[in-house]
Amino acid sequence: MGPVLVSTTVGTMTITGEDQDAAGGRVLLLAAAPVGSRRRLLDPEVAVGELAAVPARSLLPGWEHPVEVETLVNPSGAQAVLARVRAAATVPGPLLLYLCGLLVRDDRQHQVHLALADTTDTTIRYTALPWTWLARELAVRKPGTTSVVLDLLSDPGCLPLEPADLALPPQIARFGVIGPPARRGPWQSPAYTAALSHLLRNTPDRQHLAQLHPIAAGHAGLPPGSIVIGPRIDRAEATADRPEATAAPPRLLSHPVGPAPAVAAATPPAPPAPPAPQVSGLVADPRPTIAEAIRGGDHRTAADLTAQWEQAIAYTAGPNSPAMGDVLEVQATLAVAAGAIVQATDRWLACAEHRLTWTGPETAQVQLAVRNALHCWQQTRDDEPSLSATAGRLVEVLRATGRPRAAVAIEDRLADLKGPVYTPPTVWVG
Repeated sequence: MGPVLVSTTVGTMTITGEDQDAAGGRVLLLAAAPVGSRRRLLDPEVAVGELAAVPARSLLPGWEHPVEVETLVNPSGAQAVLARVRAAATVPGPLLLYLCGLLVRDDRQHQVHLALADTTDTTIRYTALPWTWLARELAVRKPGTTSVVLDLLSDPGCLPLEPADLALPPQIARFGVIGPPARRGPWQSPAYTAALSHLLRNTPDRQHLAQLHPIAAGHAGLPPGSIVIGPRIDRAEATADRPEATAAPPRLLSHPVGPAPAVAAATPPAPPAPPAPQVSGLVADPRPTIAEAIRGGDHRTAADLTAQWEQAIAYTAGPNSPAMGDVLEVQATLAVAAGAIVQATDRWLACAEHRLTWTGPETAQVQLAVRNALHCWQQTRDDEPSLSATAGRLVEVLRATGRPRAAVAIEDRLADLKGPVYTPPTVWVG
């Protein structure tokens, strides 16, 4: 009688009993920064140290057998690094590949590379690791066994970056962030890696990266122009079990905000009840309970429920799914209720930007978010440090929704201000 195969599924990783007996899991942590660069790059030793401090099995949830962790800090020689990647890719067990460093593009073939310790502007083709080499080596991996975590910066010569520049085989799950070119200065601590490592060390039940990635990205304080890379979300699969709605869910806010919160008038009274975290694989709607908490002045409970809802939506439907627009709207409403006008402006803008990716500019949900964002921004003090940055986003949204006069009025107010214009993070899925 042949071996009995037992399938264990955790998150997006499926490992059979035969594979678990064949070999251990592998974690390869690779971080590099060109030694001669004067830019403020990510500190490779700190980056690897953060993840190396995480229990190995927390990096490979669901894997109960040995895990081999290999670290490469500031390596030189593309061929030598490729050999380590190839060896890791041939392991039958699960693989986590972590890459931290600087993306550069060669002048001749215009391919993106990962800079290594000895890479210079004139030696990219000979000393840096081509991204296509990584993709080729990972093509042998079985579906559902491999995750690639990225914490990268882009060199000015690498821009503009397109999703195809960092393409990987479809069976590979990608998570991470890419920051814009950094100014000159000493190495900096990798904020996304630190946030993700903290979550992996302190989150119970060894949650999968798909659950923790959007939270880590949100806590990383990403600079303007960043790119957030999330897992591929099958929209049809995510909505396959959704029960047919018998009535539209209650809204927390259905008109522009005023000086005082208008939450109570927007939602009919409902008795408080603990929200069910999940229904048929999809997240239950906790908005009635959140609204009740806001009415009662219990903003802490409302914020906790909203944060739990955001995490559940990110895991079940994806951080870029239509349902996340409802979460952003609730966050904005909560900020208004708390009197946090700057945060409310940011959340209404995020809601408008998100909804514009899924619906037309003329829809009521988009128009609501834009009106509220504009109203909040107009109440912001002139000496607020974020005024100019927020204005850049608001002007973009106003023009996209057919309100050029309002956009011009904002630009007129900023005529004497010299702050940078904010560029919202780009989101790559897949």
